[in-house]
Amino acid sequence: MAGIEFKVHHQQSRFHNPFQDMQLTTQDLEVRTDPLTGHQSVLNTGLESKAQILFPDTDYEYLEQRGQETARTCFLCPEDWKKNTPAYPEEFLPQGRLEHGQAALFPNLFPIGAYHSVIRLGDKHLRKLNDFPAMLLADGFTVALDFVRKCHGYDPEMRYITLNANYLFPAGASLVHPHFQIINSPTPSTHHELILQKCALYHEQHNTCFWDDLLQQEMARDERWIGTTGNACWIAAFAPMGYNEIQVVWPDRQNFLQWTLQDVQDLARGLNHVLSVWHEMSLSTFNFTCFSAPLDQDSPHFCCVMRLVNRQNVIPHHRTDDYFFQKLMQNELILNRPENLARKMREAFTS
Repeated sequence: MAGIEFKVHHQQSRFHNPFQDMQLTTQDLEVRTDPLTGHQSVLNTGLESKAQILFPDTDYEYLEQRGQETARTCFLCPEDWKKNTPAYPEEFLPQGRLEHGQAALFPNLFPIGAYHSVIRLGDKHLRKLNDFPAMLLADGFTVALDFVRKCHGYDPEMRYITLNANYLFPAGASLVHPHFQIINSPTPSTHHELILQKCALYHEQHNTCFWDDLLQQEMARDERWIGTTGNACWIAAFAPMGYNEIQVVWPDRQNFLQWTLQDVQDLARGLNHVLSVWHEMSLSTFNFTCFSAPLDQDSPHFCCVMRLVNRQNVIPHHRTDDYFFQKLMQNELILNRPENLARKMREAFTS
């Protein structure tokens, strides 16, 4: 564990504050560096009690209104989804689509990977975050893994897989209807490649897996450790890449081909906990991506890891939470201390 270092750099900003009769005030800044990638996240302690300014609570009346409006033209709603969704060629998938329980998978009309699929999650058009049952989530993850196996057998060049979600328009979703996305590609995305390379370098230097060492450190420190659901280990990110970032690590699973039905159910159960707590916090949107090592090689330096973040809440004329600081400087603003987030999540995982 010698290679894990939680770096924190402190700065101060001083100015005459017009809201305090122009008195000279000081604000403390805490700059955190991710121990794997070097990504920086900045906490301004003055914002901790004023996060509502940048991240106001969800307007649920407005959310219901948008849900009703968009349901009228939603091609994923019950009456139309099979008529209005594409299908894969018969030589790849004889039935064109995959279905499991309440979930169904089919090609994305505008793919950003060679095999880019959408996974429809049930008939209900709009769900608050406390309305994602573990069984529904498990159906979505099950059909995703089924697709990974079929795609790998059909086209082994598709080595790099990510399982992803955008929920609601502030999170980048073009559809309100709940859905996941899975991308199978011969090349990794920028961040996927970065963490694979960094983990390989860490393994070369320390002869251990970074994620195993991270989990041991986080469990021992008990500051950001949340809990487990089966093999899945849940922590709040030390230097988050987005608002309220949660990380999930599977120590014994290098890639998606190694996942079992139990792993799917464990992920669904934990995600249900996370989404329910976020709902208690008046949050309404999220992104996640789950990364796998390449399917065709042994990767002792890596294991499957998921990143989950909130995005700006649904309110009229919402502001984006992504500006130059995140998009171009590749840093992040911390509005909720990861240690506080972990304490709140821990209650759900231990109840």
